[in-house]
Parts: sequence; C-alpha cells; structure tokens
Amino acid sequence: MRDSRKAVRRFLPLLFVLLSCSGKKEEPPPINPPSLPGNTSSSEIGTKIGNGRVVNLVGVDVSSATNWTRVYPLDRQRVVMAGDVGGEAFALVSNDRGVSWSAQQTKSDGITTWSVGADGTLVMGIAKRQIPKKAPPTGTILPIDTLTYVFAAPGQKLSAPSPLLAPDPEGKKELPMVPRGNGMAAVLGPSLASVVVETKPKTFAVAFAVGPNEDLPQMIDLPKDELPVNASFGHPPALLTMNGKQLLKRPWPKPGEALAAAVPVDKVGITKTLADELSQGPECEWGAWSFKRVMQRDRVFILGVSPEKTAFFEVPQTTVSSSPLTCTADRIAVEAINPERLPTIVTCALDGTCTLPENRPFLKPWPEQHERKLHTSLTQNGVIAVQGLKNKGKWSLFISESVDGGKLFNLQRTVGEGVGNSEDGYDVGSLISFGDRTVMLISAKISKTTRRSWFALASDDGGSTWSYP
Repeated sequence: MRDSRKAVRRFLPLLFVLLSCSGKKEEPPPINPPSLPGNTSSSEIGTKIGNGRVVNLVGVDVSSATNWTRVYPLDRQRVVMAGDVGGEAFALVSNDRGVSWSAQQTKSDGITTWSVGADGTLVMGIAKRQIPKKAPPTGTILPIDTLTYVFAAPGQKLSAPSPLLAPDPEGKKELPMVPRGNGMAAVLGPSLASVVVETKPKTFAVAFAVGPNEDLPQMIDLPKDELPVNASFGHPPALLTMNGKQLLKRPWPKPGEALAAAVPVDKVGITKTLADELSQGPECEWGAWSFKRVMQRDRVFILGVSPEKTAFFEVPQTTVSSSPLTCTADRIAVEAINPERLPTIVTCALDGTCTLPENRPFLKPWPEQHERKLHTSLTQNGVIAVQGLKNKGKWSLFISESVDGGKLFNLQRTVGEGVGNSEDGYDVGSLISFGDRTVMLISAKISKTTRRSWFALASDDGGSTWSYP
C-alpha cells in the first residue's frame, strides 16, 4: 500500500505537466512567412537589407532582361518606366509610390523610344533609318525616314500604330525625314505628339502625329536661320534651336499656333557636336525638368530645361559618360573618378555648387574581369548608390547611402550575393526617387524554379532601411 502511494506521488508531477500541455493553445503558423535573405517566392523577395514585394502585373509578362530607357517620376506619387528587349516593348506605371503597378506591352521592329507627357500620356516611337543607295562614309548616322507612333492616354491601353513618315516607295521623291536623334516625340496631348523634320535640305518644320484614324495637322515651318534640336526638353515640352551664336528656347507649338519668341539659354556655347548631343534626348527627367550632359571643349556641363527655368553648370571633368545621370527638381548626381583613380558619386545643385564626397560609396571593384552596373537615386538629404558586380562564376549586389547631402557615404552593405551561374543573381532595373521615398526594382529568380520576376523594395529614410512599398 505504502509503495503504491509513493508511485502515485511520483506520477502526479508528470500528470500535471501533461494536463497543462494539453490545455495550452497552440499558435498557428504564419500564412505567408517572410522570405529569408537569399530566398525568393512568387510573392516576395528576401534580401540582406530587407524584404520586397512582387510587382504584380496582371496579364503582362515583362521580361527580366528589359532595358529601361525611360524612367520618369512625374511627381512624388507617379512614375512611368519604359523600355524594350528583343522586339518587345514594355511600360510600367505606378500612381501610388511603387505600391501597385500596371503594365503595357507591344511589338517594336525598329528603333524604340518612349516619351511621357506632363499628364502621364505615353508615346512610343518606332523609327527606321534611311537605306542609302550607296555605302555612306564610315561613322555616318543616317536620317530617319520611317516613323510610327503608338499612344496611351493615362489609364488607357496602347493604341494601334499611327504612321507619320514613310519613304517614297518608288524612290523618286525626297520626303520629310528626321535628320538627327532617334525620333523621340514631344508629347502634347492624349493623342497628339510632335517631332522636328527636315522637309528639304536645311529647311525644317514641326510635324504632328495623331492617334489612329485622325487627320494629320499641318506642319509649322521653323525660322530659316535656326538649326533645331531633334528632341524635346522639359514638361510641358520646350523646343530648342540654335542661331549660330546662342541656344534658344521656346514652348513647343501646338497645331495652328504661331511660334513663340525664342529666349536665349545663358552660358551655353555653340559647338559642332551640340545639335547631335541634344538630339539624343534627355538623360534624366524629374517633374518639369529634363537634364543632359554636353561637352564644351574638353569640359563636361549639365543642361537642365524646364518650362520656367534653365540651368547650365560644369561637373567634374572625370565624369564617367557611361554611368547614369540622376536628377530631381533641384539636384543632379554623376559618377566621377577621384584623385585615387577610383569611382565616386558627385552631387550638384542647379546653381552649379557641387559636393565632392570625403569617401567612396563602395570598396574597390573586383580585381578579376567582371561586369559592373551602377544605379543612383537622390533622396531628400543625400544620395543612394547600388552597384552590381558579376562574372561567369559569381555575383554581388551592394548598396551605400549618404544622408548628409553627399559628403560622407556609409560603409557598403550587401543586398545579395552568390556563386555559380551569375545569371541567377539579382539585377536592378531601376532606382526611383519620389523625393521622400526611393523604390528599388529588382529582377530575381524565384527559388527552386527557372522563372524570374520583378520585385520592389522601398526606403522612406534615405536608404538606411528597406521593406515593402
């Protein structure tokens, strides 16, 4: 009897534990646990700086190899991105600072350009250069004699193609052509675009393109003593011309309007290459402003154009022409080579005051041969830089930011890295500045699949932390 009571006493603590556990309420596992760094699902990406959300593009499969040639934040809420790859053209639009996106897709069988109106209208140009009867001199860039536009008003799908220029099928007549640039349009309305054409040698006019089944407006002749730039600058667009002594600016005319009086753009020297440089179109646009690097002798300058103002100032002579130009409405940023012959980021206000940083954003590039891509974005208090490195055997993506106007950069951090097939790594499509928010668009392979998707991460504190938009 005494032994049985001892056995019961020994069993009671165990029974108490069992009863306590059976009454405990178990927490259900999270429905969608966050992706760990290096893992990517069909809904989100896990990086070493934070998690991002998939860019959900219903019904449109935007290639991860798309070259985004136009990234234009209209304001602190809206952005339009556009580009092309392999005969396919794409456009992405966000009206809520990168939270949600819509997409457009169409075919393109020529030189593809994208223009954006101040109201968000998209115009895609498809251009083809003249086929000469005999081989031209080496280095000659032939004029455009075939030009078609496609329109998409805000919230609307891309229209059917609207031809503007075409060569004479019999080859007997000299029809209007675009002598320089790539046929990029000035956007004047939801179904109205414009481009400068050469109607006969050294005679120029403003031509208009309209939506399908609309009548073409009459051209507007340009002054005989002015050489036009074959691209628009600013939003709404400005028309730039040269009179041999000065660069001139006037509002881009609409059909039936008389040309406004031209206003000189201060400080710009007329060079032999200026018309060709500007006719390639803006390198960076933000809000009302368009910016372009131009050469003045052996020095590099920035031309900024808006409807109300212009800016023209020098940047370091070591500015890297192949690296991106970044802008907002009050500053620009360029990559330049410092005295130690290493790359760094220089920011400049529109009055020409430039800040040369006291340190570099990144460590030295890999010593072995590799591919390098740089993306930069200006924030309210500084600048963010993202650098991608890859070769056949490995890849890395680094980020660094300055929160003091570009004077000092924080030590680089790793966004992601890997070894093996570098094509499986992260690729940054764009770094978008909304002023108080920066959105990073990343293409990444979904774990355990061969499929890639676009993902978006956002920072609201100048790049220090990143999370879902």
